[in-house]
Amino acid sequence: MPSVTRKTPSSTSRTQRRGQLRDRLLAAVEQLLAAGESYTELSVERIAAEAGVSRSTFYVYFDDKGELLRAWFQDIFGQLEDAARAWHTLPADAGQPQLRAALSRLVQLYRPHTTLMAAVVDASGYDPSVRLLVAGMMERNTATLRQHIHLGQQDGTVDAGLLADEVAAWLTWMAERGFHQLVRGASDAQVERLVDAYASIVWKTLYEGAARRR
Repeated sequence: MPSVTRKTPSSTSRTQRRGQLRDRLLAAVEQLLAAGESYTELSVERIAAEAGVSRSTFYVYFDDKGELLRAWFQDIFGQLEDAARAWHTLPADAGQPQLRAALSRLVQLYRPHTTLMAAVVDASGYDPSVRLLVAGMMERNTATLRQHIHLGQQDGTVDAGLLADEVAAWLTWMAERGFHQLVRGASDAQVERLVDAYASIVWKTLYEGAARRR
């Protein structure tokens, strides 16, 4: 009688199943948070039950609820970096309207995820791995903007008198707090005004003086 060889699931199919489960669990998290729950107080059992999966299934793919957030955060952070790159690579003759359009894309990409971003901030207060991830994001954002300022000062598109390191840090942290506190829960009209204000701050801080001299 011929032997039967069992095929092990491919890594690709496992990755797909993990991604599908992640999205299902995160949708459940968003529902719970929208209902007033705190991510800190949510248990794996509660999240799994809300998503309609077993606790054991959760642990097949994720070590804990921190890993669930980290898996999502790494993905969305890559998308946000791409959106920021569109801003940093604007042509030298771009004006405030082009800057506003680039920053609007960044805000609109972030906006649907404000609830989960708030959960990440919440988790960073007690989960060292999430805290390191958030710190790494802020360091990378600051470094990228700092490089943009330095390059702009060299080619005359950014005010040469700015302290690049300090300005990059201020703008990065101001944006992070603004996205977290202002964009979350804002109406469409409010978001448009917030984008107007954000673009005005960035334009006047970085580019207006250099553009006037040109």
